[in-house]
Amino acid sequence: MRKNIRLGILMLLTVILLAGCGNQTMPLAEVFSQEQLEQQTIQIVDWLNAGEYEQVYGTFREDMKQALPVDELQSACTETYGSAGAFTQVNSTTVSGQEIQEEAYAVVMVKVQYEKQIVTFQVGYDADMQVVGLYMK
Repeated sequence: MRKNIRLGILMLLTVILLAGCGNQTMPLAEVFSQEQLEQQTIQIVDWLNAGEYEQVYGTFREDMKQALPVDELQSACTETYGSAGAFTQVNSTTVSGQEIQEEAYAVVMVKVQYEKQIVTFQVGYDADMQVVGLYMK
């Protein structure tokens, strides 16, 4: 039950980032580099694929660390794409900006091909490049 609550909070953080409390998606703020965002997100996907959950956890902002401890991150990965087969390739990346309460955020969506399915990873970043949201579907 507690796990579902934490995953719900995590999903809510991601939805807030994507929806922006009613604000529309906007271009990236100047504090972000699209190339750096894409590289960092692909690195996170690589770490998740390799089971290096501590590495991913190290990129989280403090509130994100509270919302998604390492063991729950591992469980979420297993539940989401544990039977997807081996990693094949990154199909696409999309980067967008977001402003929430006058703070700049970036959201990166990476579609990843595995042997048996495609998984979409959405990662939200604050201006310090710390992960503030992670959603996999």
